Amino acid sequence: MDKRAQAGVQSVENGLDLMLIVAHNRRPMKITDIAEQAGISPSKAHRYLVSFLRTGFITQDPETGLYGMGSVALEFSLSCLATIEPISLATREAERLCAALGHTVAVSVWGSFGPTVVRWEQPARPVMVNVGLGSVFPLYRSATGRVFAAFMAREQMKAYLASPVNREPSADTPESIEQVRERGMARAVGDFMEGMSAFAAPVLDDRGRLVLTMTVLGYKAGFDHRWSGPVAAALQSAAQGLSRTLGYEHQRLARSRAVA
Repeated sequence: MDKRAQAGVQSVENGLDLMLIVAHNRRPMKITDIAEQAGISPSKAHRYLVSFLRTGFITQDPETGLYGMGSVALEFSLSCLATIEPISLATREAERLCAALGHTVAVSVWGSFGPTVVRWEQPARPVMVNVGLGSVFPLYRSATGRVFAAFMAREQMKAYLASPVNREPSADTPESIEQVRERGMARAVGDFMEGMSAFAAPVLDDRGRLVLTMTVLGYKAGFDHRWSGPVAAALQSAAQGLSRTLGYEHQRLARSRAVA
């Protein structure tokens, strides 16, 4: 039987369409804009939004009245992502790294808006920064972003940068994308978050495609910034181990670069 011919609940489908409009917008929205994009009246949109507010899928700023995605929507999306094998593996490795190093460990994937945090493991003394689950790292001003810029498919990166929304203001970066590729890691020393340092490394699949990025970050004062130090070594070992589990051979990348 054709699935399109099966009976469904039209109001549920309409409500989900409306919620996707809010999800795909990068900033909180007015109810009139939501209704216009959904092709319904503001009063009808309001009824849907009230239900989503009650369930936590949508949130509303009490001062501006603007609507955005709620905490339950984030939890739902992260639960979906957790069913993907690489993220499950990376989560366990992030927990291990966090305990071993005493630093925060983030797992990020490429989302609609760029490098997006999907796991955030905190040590006993967590770092106090305005970053966490669902946060999007800048592409060139963060170690995490530079790993994506270095290892993502060039066509995909060109398409992303072609959008005016995704263009970052020009700024000097502490390392080039070529250096990140050569080292197989990126480092940040306060260039994105003042007072914070980080190392980031790629996890690749059996075809050499970037699956996710692992990042270790902490306060500059107690963070070992050395490329030869234990933090960089532990992260690189973890990322390479995950890549091998996914079928990737690091020596093959070196050969492919030499040919290119």
